[in-house]
Amino acid sequence: MGSTTEIPQPWAVPSVTVSIGGGEARTCRVNREVDGTLRLGLTVFAMVGVDVNVLWTQNGKGFSITGTVVAPPANSMPGVYLRVDEITSGIERRRNERIPVEVPVVVVLPSGHLFPGRTMNLSVGGAHVVVDLDDVGDDALIRLSEDLTRGAQVHLEVLLPAGSVDVTCQVGGGGDELGDVRLLFVEVKPQTRAQLNAFLDGP
Repeated sequence: MGSTTEIPQPWAVPSVTVSIGGGEARTCRVNREVDGTLRLGLTVFAMVGVDVNVLWTQNGKGFSITGTVVAPPANSMPGVYLRVDEITSGIERRRNERIPVEVPVVVVLPSGHLFPGRTMNLSVGGAHVVVDLDDVGDDALIRLSEDLTRGAQVHLEVLLPAGSVDVTCQVGGGGDELGDVRLLFVEVKPQTRAQLNAFLDGP
């Protein structure tokens, strides 16, 4: 599926979404330190060695990197410090940049309402989803418009050929039409990440 030369720069965007050790999603700023580590603008405790998933939108594209918590340097500013391997941080199109592909999905709102739809693009870090609004009643449309707001959390069932996967998502934004939404994946389980990678890496 090719590669892209775009370099990921989470420190150059206003905010990113962070999940520490598969926990809840948090929004913060990122700073790049002189030693190459990343400092997250968080005051929470994070155990050294724990994996951290960082998601953000850069130039209209969704990206993700995984880092490992390291001890803060001496006399450093408060925050959570990450070490990110070069191989992990390099953007590889088939893994981190969203690939144009249509896959059936089901969007599950916090209210429990279910809306079938499809992806317009997909990666291990997020998806652009369009909800099927055929035969949807007025009450359901109102609920959809209220729940699919920027920053809200929803669940997404992705119906891959090898089996479905469930992902917790944060709404990153929407298009001009109701039900057209960009989702950032958070709290992605290792097995789910492996299934997404296997699908995206396929022929």
